[in-house]
Amino acid sequence: MKILVNTISTKKHSGGAFQIAYNFLMKSVEHPEIDWVFVVSSDLNEILPETFKKKAEYYVFPTQPDFKHSYKRVKKELTELEERLKPDVVYSITAPSYFTFKAPEVMRFTNPWVTHPNKYSWSVMSFVERMKTRLYCWNQRRMMRKAQYFVTQTETTKKGIVRITGVPSENVKVVSNVLPQIFKGLKSSPKPQDGSWIDIACVGAPVPHKNFDILPDVVRELKAFGIDNVRFRVTIPYDNTLLESYKKKLSPLGLQDRIITHGRCSQIELSEMYRGCQLCFLPTLLEVFSASTLEAMYFRLPVVATDFDFNREVMEDACLYYEPMNAKDAAAKIAKLIGDRGLQEKLSERMKVRLSLFDDYDNHFNAIKDFLVQVGEGRVQA
Repeated sequence: MKILVNTISTKKHSGGAFQIAYNFLMKSVEHPEIDWVFVVSSDLNEILPETFKKKAEYYVFPTQPDFKHSYKRVKKELTELEERLKPDVVYSITAPSYFTFKAPEVMRFTNPWVTHPNKYSWSVMSFVERMKTRLYCWNQRRMMRKAQYFVTQTETTKKGIVRITGVPSENVKVVSNVLPQIFKGLKSSPKPQDGSWIDIACVGAPVPHKNFDILPDVVRELKAFGIDNVRFRVTIPYDNTLLESYKKKLSPLGLQDRIITHGRCSQIELSEMYRGCQLCFLPTLLEVFSASTLEAMYFRLPVVATDFDFNREVMEDACLYYEPMNAKDAAAKIAKLIGDRGLQEKLSERMKVRLSLFDDYDNHFNAIKDFLVQVGEGRVQA
């Protein structure tokens, strides 16, 4: 069985996809029962260790899509490469990749704007942003329909893929996200606290659908509930304009120190931040599978999150949910957690159970590998 792993569109700044592609490549070479061939973006190639390069058959191309410069040349070379290699199946980790293949292609698809956007996520975008996003999604759907097989992370996303493409349900394999391996080698126990502050982790990039704009309103609502010692710890870059917005909204109330940024964090730095917090807040309006849910559960931080299927699918009853974009309801749920130690412990126990479903990368990898083999052998309906 020859499997061509396509990471030609994996970019440095593509969020979790970059790490996911790296992890898959590194694990693949531990499975010599498969004849692996790798098509690697120049971005991803920069971090591949020599141990991988010595073991693997791989080909490096300029990161795509690069329509102004290298796209046509890469398209021609990729076609010639496939013709020479004749893989049984192609696995495109960052998809769609703007290329077509003769072999059956399995797309790893994880764009929630295409599969399950909602009125809340659209509402935080400007008119121009909405138009650009709709055009982008239209093009993504057009390219998706060229494939017959998909891997994704949640049932919510699977339903969207089936609806858009019309492929049979069994052609879409759900393989849940897993806790990053690096965290398992780091301390998860809380740091000693002085008890004067309640620190709440709020992790993610400051893009509109993460809805970090809600934080000043939640701070004000918490004060109205009589809670004046909560600080939100965020990972917003120091030069982001959102921080200045926070200051303008909270300074007149003397609450400007209630939102503290740690800037962009490595996973080690992030673990230290989590250990210094007591709760986690997830105001996101749109996700496929947020890594923050697993990280919060690993560090035993009771979570208050938006009430969406993509959150409930991961955390079920191990979380308190609030009405999206409702700062008063969010503050009420946070206040409830702060005031009920028994509830915190109950959620913590439930988190252990939920996390056990998402902590084994070997199972994650093998589920994808087995699906690729099934497609390559023609055992999944075309």
